[in-house]
Amino acid sequence: MAIQGEYKIAAPREQVWTALNDPAVLQACIPGCEELTKQSDTQIEAKITAQLGPIRSKFATQITLSDLDPPRGYTLSGEGKGVAGFGRGSAKVSLSEVEGGTLLRYNGQLNIGGKLAQVGSRLVEAATRSYADQFFEAFAQRLNAGSAPGAAQAVSAQGAGLKRWWPYAAAVVAAIIVWLALR
Repeated sequence: MAIQGEYKIAAPREQVWTALNDPAVLQACIPGCEELTKQSDTQIEAKITAQLGPIRSKFATQITLSDLDPPRGYTLSGEGKGVAGFGRGSAKVSLSEVEGGTLLRYNGQLNIGGKLAQVGSRLVEAATRSYADQFFEAFAQRLNAGSAPGAAQAVSAQGAGLKRWWPYAAAVVAAIIVWLALR
């Protein structure tokens, strides 16, 4: 499954990059994230509880960052496993300066299995978009303390399938991780 999207965040690119690489920020912004541990500069582990329709499960997620190009972006590769199934995928995350902040783009591929694969694609896409919006809204509010709702604006998004996580993480690592596990 392919998924992509863009979010405009009202913060400078360097600040967004730093936050995307801060485990405490990511854990606070990822819906259902119980634990997020940075194992090294390129390895992250997370424990996330997620719900997709009637399926609620805990996922142990491993994320690897590669193609690091600070503060322009990176590639995330991850795998989330839980009782309800698994998600594996990768996503290219890029940050570019735009008027009024930073444009964050992600483009990824995801494969899912288990009970998660049995959930209808419309439900999956709606849940994924909801998780993404929750992550980016929390992320933008954290970067812009006191900012009004909508600080992270979904510019566009398209997808067929699940993406968690991360999503990510990015996330983004965190958002993409959640998306990967859910999708």
